[in-house]
Amino acid sequence: MPTTKPLTLCALALLAFAGCTDDPGTLDDDSGETAGSEDEVGEDGSTDGSGTDEAGTDDGTGSTGGETTGGQPSDCPVDQFVDPQPDPNNGAYADPFLNVYCEHDELVVESNGIPHYEFVQLTPNPLGAQDYAWRIPQFPEVAAQTTEVPLLGLEAFSVSGLPIFGPNEGPFPDPFGDPVYNDIVDFCLGHTAMEGVYHLHAMVTECFKMDPGPDQPSPIIGYALDGFPIYGPRGCLDAGCSEVVEFHSGWVQTGDPTTYAWDNHEYQPSDDPSVLDECNGRYDANGNYGYHATATFPYVLGCYRGTPQGVGMGGPP
Repeated sequence: MPTTKPLTLCALALLAFAGCTDDPGTLDDDSGETAGSEDEVGEDGSTDGSGTDEAGTDDGTGSTGGETTGGQPSDCPVDQFVDPQPDPNNGAYADPFLNVYCEHDELVVESNGIPHYEFVQLTPNPLGAQDYAWRIPQFPEVAAQTTEVPLLGLEAFSVSGLPIFGPNEGPFPDPFGDPVYNDIVDFCLGHTAMEGVYHLHAMVTECFKMDPGPDQPSPIIGYALDGFPIYGPRGCLDAGCSEVVEFHSGWVQTGDPTTYAWDNHEYQPSDDPSVLDECNGRYDANGNYGYHATATFPYVLGCYRGTPQGVGMGGPP
């Protein structure tokens, strides 16, 4: 799990409830320190990185219209992204911008980080447009070892171009606590940090794509920085998709995650096929790996199964 380590105050560049000052009582939320230790992987498997965990789950909400280069268009998952239209209640902010294309075996996602749903300010930080240009592997591969997600900052992004941070906040006022457990996120499970950076700590499928229903596998709703897709909570147990289940996190709460969320959870392996691995993902019946968003900790990623490109700080790698 990510290691909680001392952080200098002005190293916490993305803080949800205040800016970087000399007063430690003003700091709170997400920064960019990366914990880089690794754990051995017990199982390996082939994957083509094409995000085909559950075929036919895209709801047709539209692609970004981004140009595809460097490979066949069918290889580039542009159509997995949505066309983020401005919410009429967000007239005070810039319209959302998203451009997606593939180049040199990389998936490139350019975004201004503005939500396409109503922004509700829950922190002292107003919403501001950003300038993201994320590059991740177009054809991700399972690594020999897992990699820890960053303790603070960017670990993934949504199909609407919003940053996804991990399941904990910064050192103040509730040190490294679980923001979902502490109820300081909006209806799509996000909020703003310093410099107006809106980011998610967990994911609700309906905030990004139409939920196909309890008997259908969930669509792709994001991508991790290692290139593997993030699905909603449901998926197929067999290649023919005769059985669809809701997947559950194998992380179990062992204490009070109001503070030190990682220290108050531990991963417990299970033979139940609906329980995900320690990274909050699984291999499907075709041997393809993908993550699933879950209702409980760690919500999105528990670790990286592949090799991440650029971690921490919530901005472009």
